[in-house]
This record gives sequence, structure tokens and C-alpha cells, in this order.
Amino acid sequence: MRWSALLLSGCVSSQPGLPTLPKITEGQMRPYRVSGAGELVLHCAPADAEVALDGVTQGLCSDFSGEPHALKVGEKARRVEVKKSGFVTWESWLAADQTRVVMTVTLLPSGGSP
Repeated sequence: MRWSALLLSGCVSSQPGLPTLPKITEGQMRPYRVSGAGELVLHCAPADAEVALDGVTQGLCSDFSGEPHALKVGEKARRVEVKKSGFVTWESWLAADQTRVVMTVTLLPSGGSP
């Protein structure tokens, strides 16, 4: 009760009984990062797994682990694969559409015998 009263005390209501959020002025919040084209940040285990976009090798997961390195995927739906010998290949479809998507991928060891 004490916290809710504190949180709502700064709210301004345009209608009785309906609190609204306080107005946020410039400089109070960090700006949200929007990229010009879709980007994918990958955190993988193992980090040296290979990344392919629509069947074309792009590099290793460690190459696309964050600022300023991200995989440019554009705005249409793309097939992303993460693979390494001795592990089950991970595959998914992604439509980043002018945003930065962050994914964590953990490859499972393959069950086949050597």
C-alpha cells in the first residue's frame, strides 16, 4: 500500500479515479535504439558456431555479439541458422523490420556416435 501510494502520488488524472502516468520531459529517459534496417545480435554457446542467413554463411556467432557488431538482416523475413559440427543445428525465421533483435542460442550436442 505504501509503495502504490507513492507511485500514484505523482500521477495526474484527467478523469476522477483514472490515474495517468506523469509527463516525462526530455533527458529523463535514454532514447530507444532504432536501426535503419533490421539487425540481429546473437549470444551463442558455443560462441564459435557458424551463422548463416538464407543459407549463406555470414561468420561466427562471436562476430555478431553486440555493439557495434550486429548481423544486418534487412526488413523481410529471413532464415537464420546457427550450426557447428558435433551439435544439432538451430534454425529459425526472423523479420526484424527496422529493429534490433537480441537472441540467445544454445546448441545441443548431437546424439549420434562418432
